[in-house]
Amino acid sequence: MSAVAGQRAVPGDPYTVGQSPRGLVIDGQPRVLTTGAIHYPRSAPAMWDSLMKKAKLGGLNTIDTYVFWNMHEPSKGDYDFYTDRANLPLFLQTARENGLFVVLRVGPYVCAEWNYGGFPQWLRHEPDIVFRTYSAPFMREMRRFIAKVVDVTKPYMPEHGGPIIAMQIENEYGDHQRDFGHNGDLFADWCGQTAQQFNLSVPWIMCQQYYRVDGVIPTVNGFYCDQKLDKFRRDNPELPAMWTEMWPGWFQRWGEAAPHRPIEDIAYAVAKWFARGGTSVSYYMYHGGTNFGRTSGPFIMTSYDYDGFIDEYGLENWPKYLHLQALHRLLLEHEQFITGNDVPKSIKLADSDAAAAYVYGTDSDYFAFLINSDSSNSIKIKFDGLKQQLPPWSVTLVRRSKQDKQPNVLYNTAQLSKLIKRAQRHPARFETISSGLSTDNIRWQPLSQAGVPTITAKRPVEQISVTDDKTDYLWYRTNVSLPAECGSLDAAHAKTLVLHDAGDVATVYFNGEFVGMQHGQQDRLATFTFAVPPSTLRLGKENNTEVEISILSQTLGMAHNQRNMESYSRGLLGAITLCGRDITKGKWEMQPGLEGEHLPAHLQDTHAWERYDPEQQLARPQQMRWYAIELDSQMLAEQASDDEPARYAIDMASMSKGHIWINGVHLGRYWLRRAPAASDYAPCRKCTYNGAFHPDRMCRQHCGELSQRYYHLPRSYLRLPKSGDGSARVHNMLYVLEELDGHPEHISIAQRISKLPLQEPEQPRERPRCSWLLGTLATVCGAAVLVGAGTLLFKALKQWRERRGYSRIHTDDSSLAE
Repeated sequence: MSAVAGQRAVPGDPYTVGQSPRGLVIDGQPRVLTTGAIHYPRSAPAMWDSLMKKAKLGGLNTIDTYVFWNMHEPSKGDYDFYTDRANLPLFLQTARENGLFVVLRVGPYVCAEWNYGGFPQWLRHEPDIVFRTYSAPFMREMRRFIAKVVDVTKPYMPEHGGPIIAMQIENEYGDHQRDFGHNGDLFADWCGQTAQQFNLSVPWIMCQQYYRVDGVIPTVNGFYCDQKLDKFRRDNPELPAMWTEMWPGWFQRWGEAAPHRPIEDIAYAVAKWFARGGTSVSYYMYHGGTNFGRTSGPFIMTSYDYDGFIDEYGLENWPKYLHLQALHRLLLEHEQFITGNDVPKSIKLADSDAAAAYVYGTDSDYFAFLINSDSSNSIKIKFDGLKQQLPPWSVTLVRRSKQDKQPNVLYNTAQLSKLIKRAQRHPARFETISSGLSTDNIRWQPLSQAGVPTITAKRPVEQISVTDDKTDYLWYRTNVSLPAECGSLDAAHAKTLVLHDAGDVATVYFNGEFVGMQHGQQDRLATFTFAVPPSTLRLGKENNTEVEISILSQTLGMAHNQRNMESYSRGLLGAITLCGRDITKGKWEMQPGLEGEHLPAHLQDTHAWERYDPEQQLARPQQMRWYAIELDSQMLAEQASDDEPARYAIDMASMSKGHIWINGVHLGRYWLRRAPAASDYAPCRKCTYNGAFHPDRMCRQHCGELSQRYYHLPRSYLRLPKSGDGSARVHNMLYVLEELDGHPEHISIAQRISKLPLQEPEQPRERPRCSWLLGTLATVCGAAVLVGAGTLLFKALKQWRERRGYSRIHTDDSSLAE
């Protein structure tokens, strides 16, 4: 999309950024900002250019991203801004080259369903620290990191022709400010003062900031935000109204059905925002991407697709992409009407209070929004000579120029084009390109439970204090005498091991024998109850009462949005009972991590591993294993296309739970949990666009299916043979850490397909069994029609000849018979 005449498009010469009640002011002109969030750590760098080109074609002029502290400073003072997905300067440069502005949300708290909300683990060890309040140690470290980000990003500021037009400090602090009382107020003010001390050429924002902070623009987040505008203008008459997070979808946890927000409702919310005076909208997320490695928050899936406009694999979600693309283009084409006029008063359009118009411009030259906020009924209106029926829960955009007698309808948020409806009938899909993996290419080795304990204590030690979140796993081991209650016939003595206040996942072994795995929900602690295995009870009867209990505790991401995150804890935190007897106190050994979890060189050398045999695996179920699987590189290379590079996924439906790597790159956790069936979950059974949306109440999809079956395999992390070089052999090694059980030979590779159906694909028609009869009838009917038509034509010709004086045509039965 070309820029409006006279307005800046990045990149370019130095320019200025300011602010006004009608938008951020760029080179003296207030601007409409159509913004989409794309988080650089959630996609491979090779995808960034394509994502930004598609975002721009989708009608965006700005990209929004958080800055992730724990990615950039994993240990104190050890910075990384330049490798792989941490390459923030490359991301900013890519935006500049694609003519897109950037809103850089530094935080450094980000939430984002990201592990620990973006905080690095070392931060919690700072003496006397309290996160996100007026705490000297926290403010010292926060300011130091922001200063580093400012230093790294200075070449991308407006005075250098760079794309950054705004920076954000903190994140959604209004949700927690009152929790901290007076110290919360002091901290909020400190954020504004600190931002200004950097003396940057761009404004600073604080999102979801309900209480005024000098020096920053308070912005809003939500599914709908137009209702917040009147109060915003009363409190901040000199500032632009910016919507930093418009939620067009939602995130997904393991075991949940997929969230979906109807596109008509998204367009309605956005159009209504601009109608009532908004100047900037940012979609969270435009492209969600992937939670690679261990970066997701508690129980958040590896896929962070978010039902975005561009899916996890970098392909357009066509219905959403196209419907909002049309709206974005109209908003930008009429930018000078929106930002060049004061916010108009509403004009009542009908007897109903639900119908109103907002007109930007003069009586004869304007751009207007006609709103029907009734969720059930259409409303007939007459506006400036235009008779129109407004669909329920919709906004109609109209334009009248001085040459027009009445306004022209440009767009309605509830009306979808034929192309979009066709795209809805043909959504993106996965196509399998390998039905399974050859067992000749699979090697495996068991994962040893044994190891050298790093800590011995008189009771279980809190998990994160031991692991420092460098691993999901911590072994807890103890040897106890089997209580007499385990052999009692009294039903009051349950033969169970109970773990109180544990989280997030626990896998239990008695004397090395697998007992079971249990998990909590979201980031809440849980009580886990395991039955003592019969083999252990039999040992008790034989007076061999010493039993080793091994408990593998797991975290599934650390808290990303709660108070007192510095004291967040996991592991075995409460009482532990065995057959009713408390065994919490005693000798406990703790060992963090699993053998080979960080893929050292000796693990990647798989020649000594056993060749995989499915029959042998069946004899040893519930045993943690490593699998090393060589993929068919030639098969992957053959999927390439000149139009669109192949987008690969790993189909893990045959496995249970664990982690996957490709060529040493940690792709993330996998877990094959099934979503509730529609019959058991009301949000799966209702989905309409008209009415207030919330993902916990409506429009869940893929109910009863695996929450995440396919896992993103970025093309850039593969080693593929070069075109025309069939002799070169390249290796792609997939490593799988399976915690429970699975069938790796059934792992397959799929390709993600999302094609825009320009016409309805022809459906094959089944030939009826009685087709011979139908054919005969058709022949007979056709002959009858021809005879009838011939007779009528003959009579007409006869009458015409007689009227014109031609000799009569004599007919008799004998001639017809011949």
